Amino acid sequence: MDKQDKQNEQNGLKKVLGLGDLMGIGIGQIIGSGIMALTGITIALTGAGTPLAFLVAAVLVICPNLVLAVLGSAVPATGGMYTYVRDYIGKKTGFFYLALLVAGQLVLAMFAITFAEYACSLVPGLNQTWVAFGILTICFIMNVLGVDIAAKLQNVLVIVLLAAMLLFIAFGLPKVDWSVFSGGISAIMPNGFISFMTGASLLTFATGGAEFLSELGGEMKNPGRDLPRAMIFSTIAVAVLYAFIGVVAVGVLPIEQVADQSLVLVSDAIFPKPLYYFFIVGGGMFAVASTLNATFTWCTKGLLIAAEEGWLPKKAAAISKKGTPWVLLTVFYVVGAIPILTGLDISTIARLGNGVSLIYVLFPIFTGYLIYKKNPAAMENSTFKIKKPALFVLTTIALIGYVIAAILNFSDISSAWQMMLIFSAVVIVYAWLREKKVKEISKQ
Repeated sequence: MDKQDKQNEQNGLKKVLGLGDLMGIGIGQIIGSGIMALTGITIALTGAGTPLAFLVAAVLVICPNLVLAVLGSAVPATGGMYTYVRDYIGKKTGFFYLALLVAGQLVLAMFAITFAEYACSLVPGLNQTWVAFGILTICFIMNVLGVDIAAKLQNVLVIVLLAAMLLFIAFGLPKVDWSVFSGGISAIMPNGFISFMTGASLLTFATGGAEFLSELGGEMKNPGRDLPRAMIFSTIAVAVLYAFIGVVAVGVLPIEQVADQSLVLVSDAIFPKPLYYFFIVGGGMFAVASTLNATFTWCTKGLLIAAEEGWLPKKAAAISKKGTPWVLLTVFYVVGAIPILTGLDISTIARLGNGVSLIYVLFPIFTGYLIYKKNPAAMENSTFKIKKPALFVLTTIALIGYVIAAILNFSDISSAWQMMLIFSAVVIVYAWLREKKVKEISKQ
């Protein structure tokens, strides 16, 4: 038994996830509220170029995914991204990354509220707040019951979700007016290249998500083989699916009619009523529920390791009989519940949560510069390799892209950077004070 296996055994986690489970979690993490909410906004920016914008977004996402896939294959670990930051940049930086990760999970509330909006559109008398709180609670309970049970739930959600998306394509393509795409550059980029790239940047939220599979390295049966495959293939598969959805979204109704609108308008035009309702439930509500469930599956892993190391009280690392970190899951449950129960605006939740997420992922991506120098043996034995110069180029592209996206994301929230600075200062002071305890534990 190697060092990592011993650590996983000590943490009480089980190696139960295969490639199929990882593909289900990855696809579920990618397909979510983004496709339902951002397609119309992108149409307003890119017109008939929306399908191409989805593919460009996937390229922007795959660059950091490839970096993290290299790391995950070479050094598979529970809490993968945290362990990379801790081991290759520094322990306090690793804890800072985790603190940002916790703050970024405000998006749990966004997923739950979006689910509630679709539910209330079908049954107007429902209380949106309690529906959102209810779906958050259900996904929390399923993950407390065990990651294998959560993965099985994820597979069911993804199957129904994919069926809804494929029906949207199948019923929509015959009704597409293909002349919409015949205008060349003026059709694909009606508002110019900058607007097209702005749309593609927005869609990275819709096509991203598979990178968080690296958090589950300690629970994979064969991480060296399955992790990079699941990260890359799930991203490509969803991007192609999205491109076809973009074709239908742009080509069925006049562009000016669908610009800034959700897919509900087009689905009403292409589906008979029974399938329309199925799409709203299976495509809209299940998309968001699958993302919510997948987020609970991975988000605790880095904090679990940090608690074992002493950055958090020992009790925070408690593992249930089902092999799940129930205390940390409860922390994220509370993080998601507070914005719901306090009535915080969903657009504010989305921008803050996604903006913070774009910032904290910069830290593990940066380790792409360091892995060859600090762990050459792991890179030599890895089953998924990218040569050092190519990995440097990918890392640089990924960092630049995410920095620009974060700046754009916070551009309309005047107090965002002030809140980030205050939060960062508090975390840095806490890490400085707690470091002595961590050193004591490391010597035991």
